[in-house]
Amino acid sequence: MADASPWRSALAASLLALSVSAHGYDSDVHQRLTFHAAKLLNRCLDGSAVAPLTPLQVRFIATSNMGLADTNFLVRFFRWSYYDPAADDSRRFLWLVNTRFVDHFEELATEIREAESPSQRYQALGRIVSYVQLVSSPSRALPVYAARFWRWSFGDRFDGYAVDDDALEAAVDAHACGFLEPAPADYRSVLRTAAADTLAAVRAPIGPLPTTWEAFWEPAGEVGEFGEYGPAGNSFGRRVTFDCTLQRSERCVLLESDPLYDAFALDRQVAAVRATARAMYLMQLDNAERPPAAAGTDVPAGR
Repeated sequence: MADASPWRSALAASLLALSVSAHGYDSDVHQRLTFHAAKLLNRCLDGSAVAPLTPLQVRFIATSNMGLADTNFLVRFFRWSYYDPAADDSRRFLWLVNTRFVDHFEELATEIREAESPSQRYQALGRIVSYVQLVSSPSRALPVYAARFWRWSFGDRFDGYAVDDDALEAAVDAHACGFLEPAPADYRSVLRTAAADTLAAVRAPIGPLPTTWEAFWEPAGEVGEFGEYGPAGNSFGRRVTFDCTLQRSERCVLLESDPLYDAFALDRQVAAVRATARAMYLMQLDNAERPPAAAGTDVPAGR
């Protein structure tokens, strides 16, 4: 019998590469979005009857958030992080893949409601906001399946686009706090609103160009299915030339690290921060209704 080790090695390499794309943003990006959101929320809660987040609570959220992004690659491989907009209305699977996205999200929301330990609730919130942040990515929210095995491409280029912390902090600091009201009904509504906001952003014009960001990500024609990459392909951040009108009479060009890319990425990052802050706000509102002892933050042994 022929030696199967090369095939095993190839399979292992493919699984590893797939796992990189199975979650989206890396843990560092999740952490930065979370800290920006905590800062924004606490600024908005200054002088309010609702308690701000404490440093320890933020630590629980951020650590759990990063932990989900750094999950063992086999776990990530089978927990496909693609949001299914049809999950609210049907039980259809996306293509051949059961994303388990919404089911796991609901399990976490239940854990927040039922956990007796405050630290457990904030850790579950960290995993909740990880999913909320994911749907600020077009390929996760529409969704568009990123892996292209025949091209050795396993992730969406938007997910790896650099975060400009200075620009993000300035944009977040400039925001008013009206986005917190009305308060979200539940965590699912935070997720649903964030995903819908991403879809709206994809359907918006690419600056002055006669086309929309659907040139990069095309929503599915049928509810409950994957969309696909548009004429620009999986090229976010790269120099790309593509037909940008239905008549194909005009060609659009974006340059490497084009300012139009920067503006779109910043818009999505700000949206992720705001959605994260809304989820955090829901937790603080819930704490305000709990007995003082139950709303505090216990410190697990050894920490």
